[in-house]
Amino acid sequence: MPEYWIKISETEEEEVEHHHYLISAKDKNEAKKSVLKFMEHFIDDDENPEKIEDGFTFYNKAVFVRLESIKETTKEKFKEFLLKIHTINMT
Repeated sequence: MPEYWIKISETEEEEVEHHHYLISAKDKNEAKKSVLKFMEHFIDDDENPEKIEDGFTFYNKAVFVRLESIKETTKEKFKEFLLKIHTINMT
């Protein structure tokens, strides 16, 4: 089953944070459906998120969570990316 690299943006008061996830799905459409279902519960405290294009808003539009991209990848490439962004290179 193919693996997909999911990039989600979370925007609160003009501050943007990006989240990266890896998901296995039979195709890109199934991956998107699964990610949107996951995103609907992105902030557990808000029981009534509002659906927007490619995402949801929480806390009366104070927080926007959007699907930025889905691309096919491998676990190895995803791990390399995570290692790169979480490694401090002092040389």
